[in-house]
Amino acid sequence: MKRALMLVALAVAAMGIAAFGASAAKVKKQVIYVRLVTTSGWNVDNDPSGPSGGDLFGSEGNLVRSGRGQVGTYTSACTASSAERAQCQATLGWKNGKRLQIAGDYELQGSENQFAIVGGTGKYRKARGEAIVRPDTANPTTQKVKLKILL
Repeated sequence: MKRALMLVALAVAAMGIAAFGASAAKVKKQVIYVRLVTTSGWNVDNDPSGPSGGDLFGSEGNLVRSGRGQVGTYTSACTASSAERAQCQATLGWKNGKRLQIAGDYELQGSENQFAIVGGTGKYRKARGEAIVRPDTANPTTQKVKLKILL
């Protein structure tokens, strides 16, 4: 009886491993490089005066890819948790209607920020992964973004 139970347990475990391997094989990876070019921004300086937790800020602008020009638009909104950090979310929208949503902690004076890709629409409806955001030192109104998308 113990041996039969052991064989059943091994068979169930093997089916679980096979199913995991099959689902893992279906994951597609995509890397996209874009620039967020700000066209307008806003800021709400809540009390106390000056940079502090509770301040709100955001921007909108164009989504640009090298060699392709503008491929869409973006919007972002942040709530400062301190004078140095904020919780931010952004929606990247391509001209074909697909959208990608990113969110995470943003270091205001940071040289690199990492955000989670938390979903999207269309082709990106089950997207996850990471967005690495760096300021463009040549143009302060532009952010360079590397999207590592898992579909």
